Amino acid sequence: MANEIYDDLGELPAAPRVDISGPDLVLLERAARAMGAVRVEVVDGEGYVNLHFADGSVVYCWNSLIFSGDAFDLAVQLRLEVRIHAQDATAITADLKLANEPHGEDAGAATRRAITRVAGEIQN
Repeated sequence: MANEIYDDLGELPAAPRVDISGPDLVLLERAARAMGAVRVEVVDGEGYVNLHFADGSVVYCWNSLIFSGDAFDLAVQLRLEVRIHAQDATAITADLKLANEPHGEDAGAATRRAITRVAGEIQN
């Protein structure tokens, strides 16, 4: 008896390529610089960037707009205040700059975007 699941593995489609839109790339670059990144390397077709720091360290596969862990780390490192309400999410810096995003059905995506947007307002 053949295993139908394993017999079809050779025919699985490749994962779709994902590019970061221009405006989102600008947001990510600004947020990365607020964290201290000196270079942001776009990984074509993967939907994320690699962050390079002055001390030679590299953070691979970073995108705070889609990865909740990256957005959380960004909020913690920059000491942002995050508020999630019934209809929107807000992220606030220590000097009271804020970004507000309505979320409709996806509070997580709105919260990640608010964090990334306000992080980009911080000047290093």
